[in-house]
Amino acid sequence: MNRKRRKMILGLPMVMALFFIVCSGLPAVAGPGLSGGGGSAGKPCVIVDRSGNRIVIKKPFTRIISLYGAHTENLFSLGLDQEVIGVSRHEAFPPLALIKPAFSYHDDAERFLAARPDLVLIRPMIARGYGNLVRKLRQAGITVVSLQPTTIGEVYSYWRDLGKLTGREKQAEKMVSEFKAGLARIHALVQKIPPARRKQVYFEAIHSKMKTFSPSSIAIFALKTAGGINVAGDARSVRGTNIAAYGKEHILARADEIDVYLAQKGAMNHINVRRIVEEGGFGAIKAVRNGQVYIIDEKIVSRPTLRLLDGIYEIGRFLYPRVFNDVSVFLKIPRLTRAQFSEMFVKMTNMPLKTPDYWHDIQRRSATRHKYGSFRDVDYTGHDYKFIETAAYRGIFANTSQPRFYPHRPITRRAVAYAIFVDFDLPETKPVAIRDIRNSDPMYEQIRTAVGLGIMKLDQKGDFLPDNPVSGQELFRAISQAIRITKSGR
Repeated sequence: MNRKRRKMILGLPMVMALFFIVCSGLPAVAGPGLSGGGGSAGKPCVIVDRSGNRIVIKKPFTRIISLYGAHTENLFSLGLDQEVIGVSRHEAFPPLALIKPAFSYHDDAERFLAARPDLVLIRPMIARGYGNLVRKLRQAGITVVSLQPTTIGEVYSYWRDLGKLTGREKQAEKMVSEFKAGLARIHALVQKIPPARRKQVYFEAIHSKMKTFSPSSIAIFALKTAGGINVAGDARSVRGTNIAAYGKEHILARADEIDVYLAQKGAMNHINVRRIVEEGGFGAIKAVRNGQVYIIDEKIVSRPTLRLLDGIYEIGRFLYPRVFNDVSVFLKIPRLTRAQFSEMFVKMTNMPLKTPDYWHDIQRRSATRHKYGSFRDVDYTGHDYKFIETAAYRGIFANTSQPRFYPHRPITRRAVAYAIFVDFDLPETKPVAIRDIRNSDPMYEQIRTAVGLGIMKLDQKGDFLPDNPVSGQELFRAISQAIRITKSGR
């Protein structure tokens, strides 16, 4: 870098200088319909959005309103906690988004103008249906950008475009790297499954219209990455969307091939297992006959965010639970933490991962129950988060209305007895003498049941030792025994 240019850059504010260096120094990275142009040295960045608008980025945008949940998630993943000044209604993730003012494309333009954004992020559906709002915002000098990738290749370009818009190009590249590393870990698991044992799956998008996903969609990418074979590979996209028409006749024509019937649940598809099972003619489907019908939240299989890794992992747990729920790494741990216990319990019981729903988990949650994402000591970007939130949501921990979870504390025998009692449908057991547990103990019934059924053992003196830590081996034996008892009905 020559002295004159270096002096010019150092004279800029720090954020501007960093943006200038990063943005002007990289070649353009373009995905179909997403990016284009890319400045040579000293020139602003340029991207082209889904509406075909050419966006010239002279400096990073710092007051952003996001009108699509995926944009919101990704902006927070880029570390833009302060720069995001508004989000769309009904946001449920990440937890930090809940404290931001809510906006809607139904709002008057004046409400947006009062917030003084310099960037409003939308998606094509909003651009097509609410053109008047978009025009008013642009006339007021606000940059409006429409983005929404439809394939996995476009996802990477989309993240990079968000990075360019906000001066977070390095963070965007980190997102791409983390995602690809996650895919590699999942690929290593899938490699353990012989091709002859790979399961054929029908992935439902909209039940009422008998539609699936187009073969190039993000959802089908998730299915294939998890080791599934798409039965509806011959489906054709509807008007260039990620949805594909298929029809009941096509589904039933392949009834004997469908090992697993998977359906996304979300705004487009209000569905449950019972409705699928009771659909006329669906009794002929192999997956229905064998009880292999599963529901998955659309937010983790259809949205272009880092949580797509969770969706792929969850599909893998449906298809190949023994591989994706492997807990062998925990068996050598002498003192499990509460976080490790959560992961091991969720995996061994094949408990569906919890994804938050705005109305149910945020608006209607009782003050005495755990509110999704409210633990102050659990990082929502960390590996443990999804297991802890799933376990807390299912109620296997007592007193989860508290603001802290204490993930690194040892799990106690008392807590294990409580979790097993709550989660498993255990039979009655005869009274058993436990020397160090009195009838007045609030966990007496749970501990008595676990001991009486042989799920947990007493020591040689007849003590339960409720506050002692639990090893991975001990927990494995306890959950395995509970599963056997539940299946046998003893």
